[in-house]
Amino acid sequence: MKTYTLEYHSKLQLEQFIEKCNLLSYNNILVQIFTSMIDKEEIINLRNEILNEIPYAKIIGASTCGEISNNGSISNSTVISFCTFENTKIDVSYVEHTDTSFNMGQSLINSFDNTKEDLKLIISFADGLNTNGEEYLNGISSINSKVIVAGGLAGDYEKFTQTYVFTEDFISDNGAVAAAFYNNDLTVYTEYSFNWESVGKKHIVDKSDKNRVYKINGMTAVDFYSFYLGQDIADLLPSIGIEFPLVINRNGINVARAVLAKHEDGSLTFAGNINEGSEVQFGHGDVQMIVTKGLETVKDILDYPVESIFIYSCMARRALLQEDINLEMLPLRELAPISGFFTYGEFYHNCKDEMCKTQLLNQTMTILGISENNKKTTNISANIFSKNQSSVNDANLHRLQALSNLLEQTTKELEEFNDHLSLKVQEEVSKNQEKDAMLQMAQTQSQLGEMMEMIIHQWRQPISAITSSITSGQVYMQLDMLSDDKVEDIFKNILVYTDHLDSTIEDFRDLFKSNKKFEDIANTELINKSLTIINPLMVKSNVKLMENYNSQSTLNISTGLMMQVILNITKNAIDILLERNIQEPVIEFRTYDKNNSWVLEIRDNGGGIPKDILPKIFDKRFTTKGATHGTGLGLDMSRTIVESKLNGTLSAHNDKGWAVFTIKIPV
Repeated sequence: MKTYTLEYHSKLQLEQFIEKCNLLSYNNILVQIFTSMIDKEEIINLRNEILNEIPYAKIIGASTCGEISNNGSISNSTVISFCTFENTKIDVSYVEHTDTSFNMGQSLINSFDNTKEDLKLIISFADGLNTNGEEYLNGISSINSKVIVAGGLAGDYEKFTQTYVFTEDFISDNGAVAAAFYNNDLTVYTEYSFNWESVGKKHIVDKSDKNRVYKINGMTAVDFYSFYLGQDIADLLPSIGIEFPLVINRNGINVARAVLAKHEDGSLTFAGNINEGSEVQFGHGDVQMIVTKGLETVKDILDYPVESIFIYSCMARRALLQEDINLEMLPLRELAPISGFFTYGEFYHNCKDEMCKTQLLNQTMTILGISENNKKTTNISANIFSKNQSSVNDANLHRLQALSNLLEQTTKELEEFNDHLSLKVQEEVSKNQEKDAMLQMAQTQSQLGEMMEMIIHQWRQPISAITSSITSGQVYMQLDMLSDDKVEDIFKNILVYTDHLDSTIEDFRDLFKSNKKFEDIANTELINKSLTIINPLMVKSNVKLMENYNSQSTLNISTGLMMQVILNITKNAIDILLERNIQEPVIEFRTYDKNNSWVLEIRDNGGGIPKDILPKIFDKRFTTKGATHGTGLGLDMSRTIVESKLNGTLSAHNDKGWAVFTIKIPV
């Protein structure tokens, strides 16, 4: 067999290529088309151009999120792979999606003579938006679990509007196509590379229906993404969601599931199933591991005869590595011609302990190597495995690795500190039998737990960005491509992220430091420090923040004590807004100067404080909530801090359905 790959530009170029490669001399040809075209007529015209030259060609194709040729990753193009065979029979089939993806898979496999023992391989492409890839593959496996299945879900360059699959006489945006290979002696090699690390704590899927997820950790799926990744990311779903998959551990193997659609009810559709009760974590790509795995795969394939390699890789890897995606793929062309496309999901077949299963994967690069002979590749260049570095680069490598280890260890220690702190608070609560002390400790425990979770959440994103910068530097270093300019850019990025980390932890230290001495601080800085800590809770609770600042005062105050008061009042406001199920909850911060005092108003639109309760809210013995949510104790403590330790006043009143807490501090 032989494979010829063309980066298509014109009909004339196609005709010249067919003549140059003498393709008409072969009687058994499979053509795979990977195209950026999302126009049905354009695809049909291209297909007809090929059939006019080679009428007997078998064709399968898909729209893509990027194409792969022997030159590596390319964009907005069309790649055509002509694969000729001597002893392998090729049969092409297709199926329209009529009811379920599972039944579609069964119909597809039944369209072939799947009882024949020489059915060795199926390459299949399914539309990327309407097909549940996992159910589709389960349907195939229910009929024939031993046949190797490769391929993937079609893409449309992250537009998520329409994808196409097609054969020589069929095209659909809601179906699947496949080519079956019949040859007992055909050598088939399959491998995949994942290297997407799970980060953060595990979350429970509360409600789902196969690949549609409704609730995670008590939030809608969209709100869950918004809380952990920010509103900007949530607004960009589904286009950005494939880069931030949920990772599930199945039988000891991490499997990613990427977002494919967002719905008005806040649910998300994923490329494959996520069952209710599943534990999920966010995933992020490890650049260094991805590139290293690419070299390891080349070494592994050397033990197999391979005449042609097809790559079906997730578009998220391309988005992560960008121009460096070729570092993962191009070493494979040392073995055989390569071609393929970037998908919305990859098909991978694995047989272990005689248990064969075809799985839907996300975030992976899947590799299919085939050969009609038993000759192994021997003329590979040893240079692709070389990792020789200069002494200067070695020093840079050690610095980057040291910084990476430092950040990893610091994050681990912070999480351990959180666990230890929670344990200590629980121990103190159990020792203290006084009611007021128990209420205070329970409240402190709740606040500390929430605040630590917020701090850890805010650390994860910059730490992930720093790690990516470090690993990209390591990749350049291993390839002897690390220039001084690149080193400078990497360290500039790291400094920006570390400044953010330092600022966040300083805000947290200000809140709880034991030294309560007065110091000068701009009132806006004080508010920003408080919002840094409480804002993640507001985002999680879908509470809108309004800011109306009209003061430039500098305060001489205990920063930590004042932050505690602001956070306590704001947290109480959030609780009321949630308890009363306010449809568009808002908390407003207002500042102004009056009578030689700085005034901060914290307002919420929760309907105001009932008239019979208003006179009692600062009484520590009064509360309308349970023991662990004692509003009275918190507000009494806040007034005590403001009046006894900050020389100010704290009061409350209603203003047209808004509850208003007013803090006055002399300046």
